[in-house]
Amino acid sequence: MSLKQAATRVAEGHYVLPRQGEMRVEAHAFLSPALFEAAEEELWGQLAAGASYPGVIGAYAMPDVHAGFGVPVGCVLVTEDTLIQAGSGYDISCGVVCLAVELGANAVRSWHRREAFVREVEARIATGLGSARPPKMPRFGPDDAEAVLRYGARALGVDAEVCERQFIPVPEELDLGRVARARDKVLPQLGSVGGGNHFVELQVDRDRGEVFVMVHCGSRGYGWQTAEHFFFEGARLRGLAPKHRQAAWLRVDEPLGREYWAYHNSAANYAIANRHVIVRGVQEALREVFGAESAVYYEISHNLVQEETLVLPDGTQRRGFVHRKGATRAFPAGHPDLAGTRWEATGHPVLVPGSMYEGAAVLFPEAGAYGAACSVNHGSGRKLARGAARRKLEPKQQRIDDEMRQVRRTFGGVAIEGIVQNHRHTPLDECGHVYKDLDAVLAVLESAGIARVVRRLYPVANVKGTD
Repeated sequence: MSLKQAATRVAEGHYVLPRQGEMRVEAHAFLSPALFEAAEEELWGQLAAGASYPGVIGAYAMPDVHAGFGVPVGCVLVTEDTLIQAGSGYDISCGVVCLAVELGANAVRSWHRREAFVREVEARIATGLGSARPPKMPRFGPDDAEAVLRYGARALGVDAEVCERQFIPVPEELDLGRVARARDKVLPQLGSVGGGNHFVELQVDRDRGEVFVMVHCGSRGYGWQTAEHFFFEGARLRGLAPKHRQAAWLRVDEPLGREYWAYHNSAANYAIANRHVIVRGVQEALREVFGAESAVYYEISHNLVQEETLVLPDGTQRRGFVHRKGATRAFPAGHPDLAGTRWEATGHPVLVPGSMYEGAAVLFPEAGAYGAACSVNHGSGRKLARGAARRKLEPKQQRIDDEMRQVRRTFGGVAIEGIVQNHRHTPLDECGHVYKDLDAVLAVLESAGIARVVRRLYPVANVKGTD
């Protein structure tokens, strides 16, 4: 019997894979019947592998789950005293920041003004691979590099209340230049979005017509090179062949474990700072084109290992490491780690982007989040890999371009037509057809009592890099 066939439905939107083989714990998957049927067998094998690492005390799959590198994307692993490198992956602390803009839908109806916004963003924020810098992108010096690696958003003066984590402490004695290939990427790429599924997007609230901007990006070359270095070092320590490095793991109290944890946290700090540098460029573009002010609503990561207070089913608490690979932290009201913050009584916001056609959502966690390791999905989840998307959808390029240009939606009574983008042709590997339906994914969270949707945002302009 396959692993998928071994999973049983135990409640609305909730499946359990019993312990099989070397699994140390059962694995919980939050899926609708339709999402369960669509889930590939490979991801169940990866989920079982994730539940088999030393030190694992919890394993979960979010409703956007799909096969990844080592463990699935949309996977959460909880450990006592081990660090699983695949649990944060290569783009350490990839995440989202959301800006609330002092505009209504009517102000962004004009296609030409949205085009102007896209141009002004591209003049300030680098997109795509590499380190090319547009003319209005800010410059930074060596002291700035050291500051953001150690202090994240605090180095930029960003209020801690709008950050999931303003920064994660890094030992003062740590030499952050030891992984030279990583350090060389810090200054050239600070303030850049990158390629793939990363973006800057102008969005409008479906029901209230309020305008937002969402930025999705991570730790760029610094995080990638850091992860690659420690994947190989971890594999060497565990006696794994380099091609199996995704199976590496580290003890938190061994020298390489302590070193990885420190560098992982510096990459997280870099990603957090990177998003807030981008925010400044977006704010300039909003003033230039719309004469509008904006403020950060919230910023949160979704590829990160964090040491947190775990609230167990019997109500007891303990500390542990929560690995969220393509998953997002979701602390509900009253979580002990929110004590003393502005979110203590409500839970913190969760930002979930979908596709460049279907937009995004803002959620607030519910009490059911405790049964999902205080985690939710990080997006809608891919249906097609990049290469397959390009091959399969190439004959439909014109139709997909027309969809983006002609889509008409109403926001608080205001109709807006089309989604402006910075590409002549919609990237086929990022179009709406390669992603699962965001509303179907979010419905799982609501039916399971994990989170509720408070805002549904749709794109009216999208800036995206290329690979």
